[in-house]
Order: sequence, then structure tokens, then C-alpha cells
Amino acid sequence: MPRHPETLITPNALLLEARQRMPSPRRRRQCMSRSELADAVNETLDQLYPERNLTAHYVNDRWIGKLERGEHRWPSEERRAALRRVLSAASDADLDLYSPRRTDGLRPDFDQFAGAWLGNRPKDLVQLAGPWVSGLQAPKRIEWPHVEALQRSIALFEEWDHQHGGGLARAAMAGQLEWACQVARQALAVESVRRAWLSTAARLGDLAGWACFDAGDDPGTAQRYLVTAIQLAREAGDVQQCAHVGTTLIRHLAYHGRVSDAFQLIDLVRSSWRDLPPLGRAAVRIVEARAHARNHDGPACVRAVGQCDDEFAVSRPDGAEDPVWGYYADAGQILGDAGHALFDIAVKSDDRGRITETIDRLRSAYSFHPVEIARSRALTMIRIAGLQMRGANLGGALESIRVGLADAEGVQSARLRDDLRALDSILAGAEPEPELADGLAAARARVAAAVSLQF
Repeated sequence: MPRHPETLITPNALLLEARQRMPSPRRRRQCMSRSELADAVNETLDQLYPERNLTAHYVNDRWIGKLERGEHRWPSEERRAALRRVLSAASDADLDLYSPRRTDGLRPDFDQFAGAWLGNRPKDLVQLAGPWVSGLQAPKRIEWPHVEALQRSIALFEEWDHQHGGGLARAAMAGQLEWACQVARQALAVESVRRAWLSTAARLGDLAGWACFDAGDDPGTAQRYLVTAIQLAREAGDVQQCAHVGTTLIRHLAYHGRVSDAFQLIDLVRSSWRDLPPLGRAAVRIVEARAHARNHDGPACVRAVGQCDDEFAVSRPDGAEDPVWGYYADAGQILGDAGHALFDIAVKSDDRGRITETIDRLRSAYSFHPVEIARSRALTMIRIAGLQMRGANLGGALESIRVGLADAEGVQSARLRDDLRALDSILAGAEPEPELADGLAAARARVAAAVSLQF
């Protein structure tokens, strides 16, 4: 009997490329060898877990070889943490490390996304990931004031998400989403009100899925909410909200290394291309750029960012009033989101010009971000610091770290945690001038403390 595709052994090209990008500590102008990587991992294990005996987790060059050949895909958490730090990886997905267990949470069938998009999913939306609100009574009839009340609560959830990250209120979002689905199934309403309720509930599902993604919950949890949101939007006939949820899901898939599924979903969203306003198209171009960046395709990423800028340039001046895409009417959001896509390319590049251009874009985005959008400000400044380190500007990086960590206070975001870990890996490889050594040590201590406060 042939082996299931997920059990086939395939080389880990991302891990191999990450090692080959690292300079050898012993041989000038050569890449790090497997033996040198093993030594660095063992040394990092001792640094990460100083109070523990890590002898059982130490590795050698043969173990690195098995990992690169794909014979192992899911080392222990301790070994993965050490590999991420040594190889300057923000997440396990950046090194193509994943659990081989066949669960819906890690590698779900793409058919569920396409089925929801095409309106072929089952119609029973009541049973979600909770049950958070079992026993709450639904109104017998939905009127416009009910829709407006739900919209107000979503606006509050969005404000909390921007300021404090997805970890603060995702449980409350999930509970209200389940209740909104119960109402949609049990309450009477005229058709216009029913469709408005479904569209509003879809926006809530979009936000709940995003918050779970940002908080670092199991991928399957975020995906369930997002697929539910697509189903709600399709049932409402709301093409705009359906496409918006699609962009959230594309971000999620690309972040977790499922780039092939992300591109398939981009194709589905493009099926509604003519119905999307320029702001909506700009948002799609952003997530397309991020998928290309995760796929290590620099030219395609840059091209998608340029197309995003073109769409934004012709968007309506009153775009902020768009009920679905208005968030992207902010120039800072466009600059920042596209800049984060370019960051994934620039941080692994030796091209000083590209690094400088990306820093300039992110700095412009930061200048537009209001203080209330603390997570975006923190993510942007921490990434600026990483690029400054790549450009050998340690002094500038230390100042950016100070500003970014101030913005990060009170934010609960796994994405921010991942970026802080990646920054710490970059800092670990720095060779500062004597006058900056103490500042670097203090910055690393503050970064480590910030990581410990994240999910």
C-alpha cells in the first residue's frame, strides 16, 4: 500500500537554506557547517535554559543532517527554540518544522475553505468552538436596533484588538459570535434585516478568527471562525465582507507556512475582483505580497507591493467611510502592511538599498499610526530595529528597541512575541563596539522580559 502523502520524507529546504545563510564562525567566507550549527544549538540551549540539565537535548552533526533530509520534522520545544534563535527564524514555519500528526488543526483540507466560499458548507452555524453562551436566549425577532447594537460591540472589540492585541478579548468575541449565529437561526426578521445581521456576524467572525491568530491559538481554532465568517457573508450575499475574511485567512495561512493554500485562496478572492473597490484590491495585493515573501520570492513580493500602492493611489478620498475596507484608507496601514511584507525579504538580504527603503517605508507607517494602535506601532518599530541591525546600525537599533518596547507594554500578541524572538536572535550575533556593549546587553534583557509577558 502506498504511503500517505503526509508520511513521505521530503528534504527540508528551508532549514538547509537558513543554515547556509549563516557565516561560519571558524572558516572565513564560508557558510556554517552542520557541526558548527550543532555546536551553536547546544550552546544556545544552555543560554535559554540555564537552570536545567539539557544533556538529553544536545545534538550533533548527524542529527542536523537528519533534520535537513526531512527525517525529523518536529524536534522538542527546547531544540526548536534553540534552532529559531541560532538561525534568526521568527517561527517554526520559517524552518519548515511542523508536527507530522494528521490533525485538522495543523493541516486541514483546503476543501473547507473553497466549500464555504462557494456556499456549499452545511448551514448549521450554532455549534462553534465554545460553547461559550449555551443557555442564553435569542430574541424572537431581529430588528435594526439589534443590528446596530451588534455593530457597536464589534467596534469596541476592534478597538481593544488594535490597542491590546488579540489575547485580551478573543473569548468574548467567540461567545458573542456563537450567540449571533444562534440568533440568525432562531429569530424571525425581514430579509433586509436578516442579511444585515448575517453580514455583521460575519465581520465578528472575521475579527474573532483574527484575534485567535494574533494570540497564537491553535491554527484550527482561528480557521474554524474564519470559515464560519465566510459562510455567514456568503449567505448574506455580501461579496465585500467575504473577500475581507479571505484576506484574513490568507494572512493566517501564509504565516503558518501554508503558502500553497494561501495562493489558492487568493485565486478564489480574485474571482470577485471586479466587485471590489480599489481599497479592497489594495488589501488583496498586501496579502499576496506577504504570501510571496513567505515563499521567498522577492521580485513577486515587490511587484505586489507596487500594485498595492497603485490601487491605493486611485482609491476614493472618502474611503474611510467604507464599512468593510475603511481601515485600509489610512496611509499608515497601507505603508505598514506592505512594509511588513517587504521586511521578510529585506531582513534576509545583504542589499543595503533594499534594507534602507524598507526602513523608510516602515518609519513612514509608524508616523501615521495613532498611539491607540499600540500593537501596530510595536510590531513596526521592532522590525525597524531588526533591519537596522542588518544594516550595522546598532545605535539606531537600540533606540528603536526602546521605543518599540514602550509601545508593546500591555499588548498580548503571539505575532509580537515571534518578532521579539527573531530580534533577540539577531542581537545575539552582534559584535558591538565597546561603548555599546552595555547598551546591547540591557536591550537583550528587556527584549527577553517582553517575550516572557507575551502568549
